[in-house]
Amino acid sequence: MGPEATVLVTNDDGIGSRFLLELAKAVGERRNVFVCAPDGERSWIGHAITRHERLIPQEVDGFDCPAWKVNGTPADCVNLAIGHLLPKKPDVVVSGINLGYNVTWPMILSSGTVGGALEGALEGLPSIAASMSLPVDCFDEIRENHGEVKGSLLDSLLVSARRTADFVDELANDSCNEKIQVHNLNFPENIKEETPLATVQPAHLKLGSLFSPDAEGGYRLLYRPEWLDDADPAPDTDLAALRQGYASHALLDFSV
Repeated sequence: MGPEATVLVTNDDGIGSRFLLELAKAVGERRNVFVCAPDGERSWIGHAITRHERLIPQEVDGFDCPAWKVNGTPADCVNLAIGHLLPKKPDVVVSGINLGYNVTWPMILSSGTVGGALEGALEGLPSIAASMSLPVDCFDEIRENHGEVKGSLLDSLLVSARRTADFVDELANDSCNEKIQVHNLNFPENIKEETPLATVQPAHLKLGSLFSPDAEGGYRLLYRPEWLDDADPAPDTDLAALRQGYASHALLDFSV
C-alpha cells in the first residue's frame, strides 16, 4: 500500500471532534485521506442504518483533505462515501478516534465507532476502530467540548493518532476478501510511543439494565463506571490490558 492508497475516516462523535481531526491529519501525512462523519454525536448506535430519513452530505472545511458531514450514522457515512462520494473505493476504513474506550463485548457491539468500521469490513475492506480512554471525572466536559484536550491528554491523543496511522501501514498486505473483520484498537489515557500493544480478546461482561428512571417517569441510559471497575476480566482481554495501562488490539471476526 503506497502513499497513493486511499483511506476513509469516520467516527461517531461527530465531524467537529478534535479526535477525528487529529486522526485524519496523522493518516493524511502518509495516505490519501477522505473524511465522512455524522453531523453530530451518534454514540451507542452500533451499526444502525438510517431507514426513513433522507441523507444529505455537506462538504465541510477545517480538514487538510476532502470532508463531508452527513445527517446519519457512522455506518451510513461509510456506505454513502464508498458508494457516492469518493472517487474510488478506499483501501482502508478507519473509524475514530473515539472519545473514551470501546472494550468488552457489550460496549463494542453498541459502539457507533465500531459500527462505522464494521460497514467497511462488510465491503471486504481492512477496517480499524480506534478509541482512547479518558479520565472519568472530566469525560463529560471533554465530550461537551468536542474532544478539545490539552496537556498530557493532548499528548496522548497525538500519540494515539500516530499509532493508528502505523496500524494502517501494518494492513498494507491486506486486500479485499470475504472475511468480515474489524481491528479494534484501544489506547490508554497516558499512552506513550513505547507503550506496549497487547493482542487481546474482548472481555465478556454482563451489564444488566442500562437504564435508570428519570424525574418524568421514563428511563434514560446511565453509564456506570462500576460496570468495568467491578469486573474480573481474564488476563488476555481488552479490559485487563486497559487496567494495566497497555494499548490493545482485538480482532473482531464476524465471519466465523
